[in-house]
Amino acid sequence: MAREIPGPYDPDQMRHFLDTFHYGEEAFLIDEITELDARRREVQARMDTNRFLPLAQYQRVRNGHPSHVSGSESIMATANLGCLHAWFFHGCRWVEGWVAFGSRIQRADFKNLALVGPPLELRSHEVRSRSGPNRTTIWFEFEFSQEGRPVYFGDQTATLLRYPARPE
Repeated sequence: MAREIPGPYDPDQMRHFLDTFHYGEEAFLIDEITELDARRREVQARMDTNRFLPLAQYQRVRNGHPSHVSGSESIMATANLGCLHAWFFHGCRWVEGWVAFGSRIQRADFKNLALVGPPLELRSHEVRSRSGPNRTTIWFEFEFSQEGRPVYFGDQTATLLRYPARPE
């Protein structure tokens, strides 16, 4: 399901990111990257909420319960943004053994329902980071909005570890 994700980067770099990512492209919930600012350590992106969303598709939509992006899908979007930071700002390449995981969610504020329909505007900012040859830790702030309304704020930490190659 190779797809093109528009953004301010070399398309071959993004293709390499997606082709070697630890999940299939269906789990990469970002549909457009609008800004990659290495100096400010910030990513801005857009997520189409009409796309395949693995949990939202199973909601029982009825009066009083509109179709919306689940909290789990919002957290997965933070992981996707964090992986973009690791790849573009810290040089962590999946084929070199780097594995990322969210190590702590200090704060996860769901401000409003993120409705299925309008796109989500996503922003991630590195508060600080610490990098070594086999470990990188990044502290993030995430802000998601929809049609100008805040829907999510996160204060989260991710860790990346480089595992040595193992014989197969």
